[in-house]
Amino acid sequence: MAAPRSIPHLTRLTRRVYANASQELLGITLKQVHILLVLRDHGELPQQMLCDRLNTTQNTVVAWLNELEDAGLLARLRDPDDRRKHNVALTAAGNAALDRADTELRRIEDEVLGGLTADERVQLRKLLAKALDTAP
Repeated sequence: MAAPRSIPHLTRLTRRVYANASQELLGITLKQVHILLVLRDHGELPQQMLCDRLNTTQNTVVAWLNELEDAGLLARLRDPDDRRKHNVALTAAGNAALDRADTELRRIEDEVLGGLTADERVQLRKLLAKALDTAP
């Protein structure tokens, strides 16, 4: 059976992105970018729902949130309907950190995908989103 051909290419692209997207350059880690983007895209979320969206355990997410909260990039708020639960919200500082990281990530994307036309980039983005949406 022949080896899958897309995975090695995706892996190499991912390695290029990670090699260029240092915390020093972005101001935050790629993991933190992802967490903050979920909050920017979906607004304030119950902590458990954030865990589900990140596809990660509660214990892991709590550790990540502690770092981000200590840095002032997000806030944990008591759920007004159930004081035992916490909601997570992006702060103004978190939004500014995302803006900085986004500027650098766009530059990195331009470097990594420089061989593609604008139309090919759109097509790639659509195909990747489709693959992610249909993955188990």
